Amino acid sequence: MEYSILSRIPLFRGIPAAEIENIFENVSSLEKVYKKGAILAEQDEACNRLIILLSGKVRAEMADPSGKVVKVEDILAPNPLAILFLFGTNSCFPVQATADEDCTALVIPKQSVLNLLGKNELLLKNYLDISADFASRLSQKLYFMSFRTIRQKISMFLLELSRNQSSPTVEFGRTKSSLSEYFGVSRPSLERELSNMQHDGWISIDKKEITILKKESLVQLVRFGVVK
Repeated sequence: MEYSILSRIPLFRGIPAAEIENIFENVSSLEKVYKKGAILAEQDEACNRLIILLSGKVRAEMADPSGKVVKVEDILAPNPLAILFLFGTNSCFPVQATADEDCTALVIPKQSVLNLLGKNELLLKNYLDISADFASRLSQKLYFMSFRTIRQKISMFLLELSRNQSSPTVEFGRTKSSLSEYFGVSRPSLERELSNMQHDGWISIDKKEITILKKESLVQLVRFGVVK
């Protein structure tokens, strides 16, 4: 096990590789290889282990009761999976994690994670910080999913991008394919709605830049679901 890899992960930020190796002494863990298409964790499976992706890329997806599958995010190594959901009553994996390519992961049982956190105060602080940041991102994602229309999703996204800046022009920062996955809609539907919003005079699009022309309309649509 190359502990220098772990030193690049936010969970072990500020902890030298030699110290990480000492922390793992007498702690149960297993390095596993997953082939492309292999499932690292099932949605709603008991979250009884911490999976740290050491190499490769994993696709996180969530299925709703109707069977519709929504891509939540891509997880690139090195990174932990579902760190927020390891502890708690009846803790379960919130998504299905599937290898997008051949991957290597370090699997640490829950009790071993507790042992690790008890050995190093900085590691414990990093764990709590990551959990809080992940909860914030998940909350935002669920908020986007609560909107019924694509225009509402786009409006909220643009308002978030323009927050704390004086210029009405923002950059997407994502490809349209990535953004459509983030919204849980098809790319053609996203492009059609962007075109409609431009036609209605709400926005102006120039390649990757979007200028908000009717900010109040965006705000009303997000807050009330309609534009008065």
